Amino acid sequence: IRPEHVFPVGSITKQFTAVCVLQLAQAGKLALEDDIRKYLPQYNSHGRMITIENLLNHTSGIPSFSEKQDFITKMMIHSSKDEIMHFFMDDSLLFEPGSDWSYSNSGYFLAGMIVEKVSGMTLAEYMQENIFDPLGMANTHFGTHQKIIPGLVTGYSPLGTDKFKPAADFSWTWLFASGSIVSCVDDLLKWDEALYKEKLLARKWLRKAWSSHILPDGSDTHYGYGWSMGIFDGLEFLTHGGGVYGFMSDAMRLPTEHVYVVILTNKTLVSPTAITYRIAYAAAGRLVTSPRIINNNNINLKDYTGVFEMNYIGTRISSNYGPGKTYRYVSVQNDTLYSQATGDAMFPLFHVWNDLFVYKSLRTYIQFHRDSQGRISSLEVITSPVTYGPTRTEPKTSLSLPEPRTIVSVDPMLLRQYRGNYDFGDGYFIVVTTEGSHIYIEDTGREKEEIFAESDTRFFLKPVDITFEFLKDEAGKVTGLIMQQYGTYKARKIE
Repeated sequence: IRPEHVFPVGSITKQFTAVCVLQLAQAGKLALEDDIRKYLPQYNSHGRMITIENLLNHTSGIPSFSEKQDFITKMMIHSSKDEIMHFFMDDSLLFEPGSDWSYSNSGYFLAGMIVEKVSGMTLAEYMQENIFDPLGMANTHFGTHQKIIPGLVTGYSPLGTDKFKPAADFSWTWLFASGSIVSCVDDLLKWDEALYKEKLLARKWLRKAWSSHILPDGSDTHYGYGWSMGIFDGLEFLTHGGGVYGFMSDAMRLPTEHVYVVILTNKTLVSPTAITYRIAYAAAGRLVTSPRIINNNNINLKDYTGVFEMNYIGTRISSNYGPGKTYRYVSVQNDTLYSQATGDAMFPLFHVWNDLFVYKSLRTYIQFHRDSQGRISSLEVITSPVTYGPTRTEPKTSLSLPEPRTIVSVDPMLLRQYRGNYDFGDGYFIVVTTEGSHIYIEDTGREKEEIFAESDTRFFLKPVDITFEFLKDEAGKVTGLIMQQYGTYKARKIE
């Protein structure tokens, strides 16, 4: 790997799209307060006014299409912009535009369409003429399968504990304004330097992009236009990451220190986010220390156990994934407190102070809150130093923790009936194999993993909350399976 090697940067693309919009606003060709239907009259806004600014700061209420249940299959198909827009525009809004925050790739897709409508150029042409060429970013392009991109590296997905395989293919048409730029570290430094010198925008317009949006209820979204921001150890930072099959990226700038750190990687095993800020702050002469864990034998861990209702999964409102509710299960096992969200893995929590715990490896905190009687009533998930979106409260419910799953034995002859390929549509498959009394699944871009039986037809993954149920016809022939993780996905058996 050399500095000029080219990587997909994923959602770092969003800050480039935001600058394109702001350039057009600076030139008086559009206004951030404009209704998007002024430029996209065919868009279904469900009778609401959605502004261009709503798209840029993720307050539009438009669901992110990348979380729709059939997106993983659609992403492999070359599609037109109108086809992609129609894929998500009839879905109900997550909230009234401007009233809340939920990260939306759909919003940036529409912002890119507006740039094309106003400029009369494709977004790739506009960026080339107005950003890449003026800044000498010779190794930066829009991703494409139609031509060779010099220096573009291959992306890899994990295959077992120490092996890799080429990542699953995808169509660049779906990434567009939300994630289709490919670049190198030296070019991205040129981009960052230009932001100090107002080569692309006047300072007043950049300040809009770098100002955190405050919701009507006073909540800080920690997000402007294409950048997340905050203050850590007394220093202001601006940051954003990205991910595409086989690739992850992260970049942080400390403007008062003139520090910029960008990490590009061609594997998805470890996110660079965990070290970007450490390097940036070290370059600024600040030492970032790990949370101090307290072994306090006087606390009763069972006080914190229970089922908490989640209204957020990562940076998205949970309803973006489907109509079902999502929960966080906090339990005690072997004298350790654990947290497991619906569809996610189980993580240990370590005591920091009073009712504050931390995911030791993730630098994510859980702050428990008590009611007037001293009982745990809710929790907050706090990420440090980078927070995307408002800090959210998860109220404790009256639901009971689920019973531990019981593994049952299944006849190896029956397991062999499940062998084969299962087609979710449009080229996405799960492959089921068996070895004696063990059964395994392998899907696009992931390593082979063993699943465990709860019954003759229902199986689950141990490390992550994913369930698989095999379907049979009246004659007992296996015809397909249903996978449940955040939503329900159905596949037919094809061999």
